[in-house]
Amino acid sequence: MSWQIAIDGPAGSGKSTIAKIISKRFGFEYLDTGAMYRAITLKALNLNIDLEDEKNYDFVNETEIHFDHNEIYLDGVNVSKKIRSLEVSNQVSLVSKFKVVRDRMVELQRKMASTKNVIMDGRDIGTVVLPNANVKVYLSATPQERAKRRMLERQEKGENTQTLEETIQEICERDYKDSHREISPLKKANDAVEIDTSSLSIDEVIEKIIMLVRERGMNMEDVKDINEEVAQEATKDEAVEETVKEESTMEEASATEQESAQNEVSNETEEVQETEENHVKELQLVEGTVESVEEARKFKTKEGKEQEKEARVLIRLDNGQEGYLFSKEVPGVENGDDLFDMFLEGDRVKVVVKKVYPDGGKVLLSQVLVEKRENLKQYQEVIDNHGVFPAKIVKNIPVGLILEHDGYSCLLPTSQIDMTEEELAASVGKEIEVAPIRVDYNRIRLIVSQKVANAIREREKKNDFIKTVEVGNVYDGVVKNIESYGAFVEIGEGVEGLLHISEIEHNRIVKVDKVLKPGDTVKVQVIKVEEGHIGLSRKALLPNYWKDFIDATEVGQLVKGTIVEINKAGVVVQLTEQIQGFLPKSEFSYERDAVIEDFVNVGEEIELKVIELDISKKRVILSKKQMSENPWEVLNLKQGDVVEGKVIAILPDGIKIDVQGAGGYLPNNNFGEKTEFEKGETVTAKVRIFDPSRNKLLLSMRERNERDVQPRAERKASDNEVNKYLKNQEKMSGTFADFINLDDLK
Repeated sequence: MSWQIAIDGPAGSGKSTIAKIISKRFGFEYLDTGAMYRAITLKALNLNIDLEDEKNYDFVNETEIHFDHNEIYLDGVNVSKKIRSLEVSNQVSLVSKFKVVRDRMVELQRKMASTKNVIMDGRDIGTVVLPNANVKVYLSATPQERAKRRMLERQEKGENTQTLEETIQEICERDYKDSHREISPLKKANDAVEIDTSSLSIDEVIEKIIMLVRERGMNMEDVKDINEEVAQEATKDEAVEETVKEESTMEEASATEQESAQNEVSNETEEVQETEENHVKELQLVEGTVESVEEARKFKTKEGKEQEKEARVLIRLDNGQEGYLFSKEVPGVENGDDLFDMFLEGDRVKVVVKKVYPDGGKVLLSQVLVEKRENLKQYQEVIDNHGVFPAKIVKNIPVGLILEHDGYSCLLPTSQIDMTEEELAASVGKEIEVAPIRVDYNRIRLIVSQKVANAIREREKKNDFIKTVEVGNVYDGVVKNIESYGAFVEIGEGVEGLLHISEIEHNRIVKVDKVLKPGDTVKVQVIKVEEGHIGLSRKALLPNYWKDFIDATEVGQLVKGTIVEINKAGVVVQLTEQIQGFLPKSEFSYERDAVIEDFVNVGEEIELKVIELDISKKRVILSKKQMSENPWEVLNLKQGDVVEGKVIAILPDGIKIDVQGAGGYLPNNNFGEKTEFEKGETVTAKVRIFDPSRNKLLLSMRERNERDVQPRAERKASDNEVNKYLKNQEKMSGTFADFINLDDLK
């Protein structure tokens, strides 16, 4: 019996690093199962086959893989470094999903683990490869942490060519593929202990595993003598040994046969030395030579009782020990007379030792059990095809349950029972479904699992449900798990689909957990079904107000809305209850230095022209100035012309006047006799300077002779104020692209 430690977990959780260190600490053989799948992927890439077609993977049955000092060899070549390439990493999940690949790898892995104390890491070790492992550990970590580790690993090897975001996306996609593949998906075993390594050091993780191993019975202070510890573990099976020996035969020798054989031994003690060692064990398959075929006869016991000795075949086994083969233990034989037609002296035969007596006499042999042993091979196919069958519970023993199926004894270990304590207490005599997980030829029995059977049935139900899933179907799902890239939603029992972050709402979402929580009920629509992977959408069922608005609106159309915000970039306008548009400052007026608050206020209704519609960015861009002609191109003014305008702003050094759409400036020392003005008031002034190329219109209300008699100092101050205004006018207010990120205004 060997000790087995199974470590599972997603990519980048630290499985390989931890497993290698533990293997050295325990003196175990480290088998990197992930490396085995990577090796097959590397060979598939080198062969340049179509990776999507399972028919191209026949080469795996001729492929040799072995480990030597933690290095992996593919067909005799060390490929430990090549299998860690980015190309292999991106394809290994695809390759490992095929049954022909997994069957071959599981076969090799179980074979390696059958004779050694091993530690394995992968994604299905505790659930598929070693379901009866002594210790099962499931390592996990956040996608961000695992991506950082993967990047560091590649950088150290000079291989990294991806950003952190790209690596996180790679990790998430790998998780989805691994956890949703049909054959042996990544899944935590029910009896595995989960350890989150995100914030733990390597030493802390190792210490947790060592404590777990100690709890399971291994003495860490004497790891060199593992076999002694394993022997202690084996004593737990003592209670089942005798039961299995009895139950596995299912056709125990009759009391008459046993008594006859024992009496004969006592009458022929001279043929058997008392000190002779018994070299065979019950249920052992052995070969021997027919010594004689004895007919039925009567004899007397020591007590003088007359008994009948049945016809039997005396067989000398290859180890020199003798045994009897009765007619009941020969397939197709109805009575003792037929034995003379079946066996001749000197014939070589295969038999199973049915009974060994403590006094070392002749053993009881069986060919019926040879046939049963041979027929056990059919269950290997059941195992390979993930089959289940009904079995009747015969007995409750310390290490599990003894069941019977089709004449075979089945051991259901405690770790594989899927019943409550109440159900278990009343289980004897009931029939349950189990799945064979190992054929025990040595004891002519099956090792079965109720947990695996339930999982297979659940998967069958899942696959049956998936067959009914079609694009367009709508389900009331339940959020099971939240990731940075979306949410996994259960739409049927055990069937989950990915609701990507981009499919949750029509508006952009930064964090999924701001909208959804595990346990939330959400109505979703199927938008993709591909190789068992289901893509879901929530926004497909929500009203798309943006699409409706944009479909009903054309560029150039006039729309009305309410001003809800005025900022440095421009004006936010509420067009409908759900839709907002944006009026950039550059599109408000033809004036280069227009102050929007001088013209409109928050809460006012305004009519604007649509100049851009973008459904992908959910953007509506508006313009006020494009609703009329450019006044600087229409006006034809010259110095001295008298114009009429409306006061639009009162400034510390003057007032701004709207003259037929053009913004004019009247300095306060050019007011003339009038010294006070009100916003909205109509005034008359003379053109002092008009330069349409530079959007300059300077006005004055003074008579010319008033300026002539003005003191020089006052004229200079007035000119300075005008120059300052004109200089500010020359500074163009930025284009809307300079000061706005429209996505922020959604």
